[in-house]
Amino acid sequence: MKNQFVQPFIDSMSKVLVTMARIEPSTDTPNLINKDLPPADITGFIPLSSPRTQGSLVLSFPQPVILHIAENMFNEKFDSIDSDIVDLVGELTNMVTGNAKGLLDEKGFSFGMDTPTVIKGSGQTISHVGFNGTVVVVPFSTEVGEFYVEVCFKSKDIEQ
Repeated sequence: MKNQFVQPFIDSMSKVLVTMARIEPSTDTPNLINKDLPPADITGFIPLSSPRTQGSLVLSFPQPVILHIAENMFNEKFDSIDSDIVDLVGELTNMVTGNAKGLLDEKGFSFGMDTPTVIKGSGQTISHVGFNGTVVVVPFSTEVGEFYVEVCFKSKDIEQ
């Protein structure tokens, strides 16, 4: 998958956290994986599609990281992953995807967004839409730990 399709999601994740939670994450080198990864403590997943491509975005957070994000966004202390945190992960997934969608639209790659799904708890796996062996995983670091953004696209226009 070409970097031009991954970078909008990296930029969008950073922008959302800086704007909404006053957190400036750093990114590590993106990695390619060839299998589904289990989510962290809470995961947002959204399928993406167009006539030319299909794909998906996954945001996976350990509990300390998502609670820190929530506390910064809402100026409120959270002790566990509750329904508010589940809603927050769904909204973060929407915001990151919507922002990346706008950046990709500018490059002529338009796609539709489905409703995000949020999975709470470990032990479940995510199957990317159009999964064909390659998923780009981008580790993000915050002052309280790492979280991961996974991007998968399948299209003749997007392949390396």
